[in-house]
Amino acid sequence: MSPSVLLFHAELDCHPSPTKGAEGHDPRNYDTFLNSRPDSLEMSAIELIIALNEKYPSLRTHIVHLSSAPAIPLVKSAKAKGLPLTVETCFHYLCLTASDIPDGHPEFKCCPPIRSGGNREELWKALLDGTIDFVVSDHSPSIAELKCLDSGDIMKAWGGIGGLGLGLSLLWTEARKRGIPMGQVVEWLSLKPARHVGLDSSKGSIEVGKDADIVVFDPSVPFEVRSYFYAASYLVPIEHIRLPKNP
Repeated sequence: MSPSVLLFHAELDCHPSPTKGAEGHDPRNYDTFLNSRPDSLEMSAIELIIALNEKYPSLRTHIVHLSSAPAIPLVKSAKAKGLPLTVETCFHYLCLTASDIPDGHPEFKCCPPIRSGGNREELWKALLDGTIDFVVSDHSPSIAELKCLDSGDIMKAWGGIGGLGLGLSLLWTEARKRGIPMGQVVEWLSLKPARHVGLDSSKGSIEVGKDADIVVFDPSVPFEVRSYFYAASYLVPIEHIRLPKNP
């Protein structure tokens, strides 16, 4: 097996959407952006990645920031064949839905897009059964001007979300709703990513001889984010997020 791994942003525009460029559609409307990047883009790309992996089965391949639930069966099939394919998803796909996003708020734009509530639940199922291997932030900071906050033009805005500051809190809040223990969350966020990049001998878990990279997190302490927080130089509005009082 090759120690190298090819990472893929899995979107392939084989069938251009009629809303591409938002012509004739309101560029401030989140649905305009969502419809411009349908599930078929991810499925087309993943089909091509799997075909590559079948041709070169010793080559490790990895799909970054999976957002599309209809692509999950393709991944399951490839893994059942023993192909060295791994997949990640992100905090925002597991915590938000398209219906949560108000029009004229490009700060929520990311590529691939945040999809429906039903799609989100399918991602959780795939994460729990191991089809999706782990969770990352896909942190993509930019200056506020590139997010087109003044115009609210989602189609023109930079496509990226800053996910470092609240990622653990958000993922734990959603995991707890589903009865998922903290140990599983830590595995998704620490051990499995470290193992994927070959650093698990020194990172990813608390063991004798490993680096003492420790995060102190008390899930029983509530806090509320009312307005803004900064992730690098990227201003991200997150309103009224309340964590539970009980762990």
